[in-house]
Amino acid sequence: MSELLMYLTNGIVIGVINAISAIGVSLIVGIMKVVNFAHGELYIFAGYFSYHLSVSLGVPPLLAMPLSIFLIFLIGIGMERTLIRPTYGDEMYSLIITFVLSIVLQNAALLIFGPYPQKPPNWVTGAMNIFGLYHYGNQRILSFFISIGVLLSIFYLIKRTWFGKSIRAISQDREMAALVGVDHLKVNMLAFGLGAALAGAAGVVLSPIFPVTPSGSSSVSLNAFIVVVLGGMGSLKGCVVGGLILGILENLGAAYISTMYRHIFGFIILILVLVFRPWGLFGQKTQ
Repeated sequence: MSELLMYLTNGIVIGVINAISAIGVSLIVGIMKVVNFAHGELYIFAGYFSYHLSVSLGVPPLLAMPLSIFLIFLIGIGMERTLIRPTYGDEMYSLIITFVLSIVLQNAALLIFGPYPQKPPNWVTGAMNIFGLYHYGNQRILSFFISIGVLLSIFYLIKRTWFGKSIRAISQDREMAALVGVDHLKVNMLAFGLGAALAGAAGVVLSPIFPVTPSGSSSVSLNAFIVVVLGGMGSLKGCVVGGLILGILENLGAAYISTMYRHIFGFIILILVLVFRPWGLFGQKTQ
């Protein structure tokens, strides 16, 4: 029983972090109609930034985290201004651009950081006794609460602020939003930067647990897209629920079946959703 609870706890922690990454994808797709295949590479770069800021430059780990996220935010803004903006109006070109960019960034990470796994220092050490049943690492517990804080901040930003209202207005009717004074180019730029920053946030939160490698970006992107499809395009609540479902199923499958098949469960979920409910758990069915 204690082992099952430990696996469930691990699935919930990973699931919440999955949700952060997936919301980044959902924002970009929902507002800009751009599928960012380079999402996983931004996650990886954030992990490497966090590592080198902490280890090479001596920045405290908890300070290296927001600095790394901010760097990824700036990279996202640069990507939108130079590569994505010229493709507006042609979704196929933007898809090709981000696909090529993912290959370029993956090879750049390999060239700059090398092929070996790198893990930023833990923010905390030790483990906590959970209800006297099992011990769970303090690093993972802290990662969970930081992730919850990020999710709450994003929900507040989208639901309560002018920027969030602008995002929702553009996603519903771009022309009408422009008529009431919303600068869609500025909102697109900031939304892409925010989506990139969320990939970075997931990267810096998870990299002290799972070391980053250039080749690990594909599974990150895949998990984010699976969560978005499962939860429903454009649904923040769906991203959270989808992230938790995927995290729990992957951890239980790895524990009780085999770690070799860990990522197969994501493919199974994706296929089942596309067959039986292609609009997702909380998405809206199109006519």
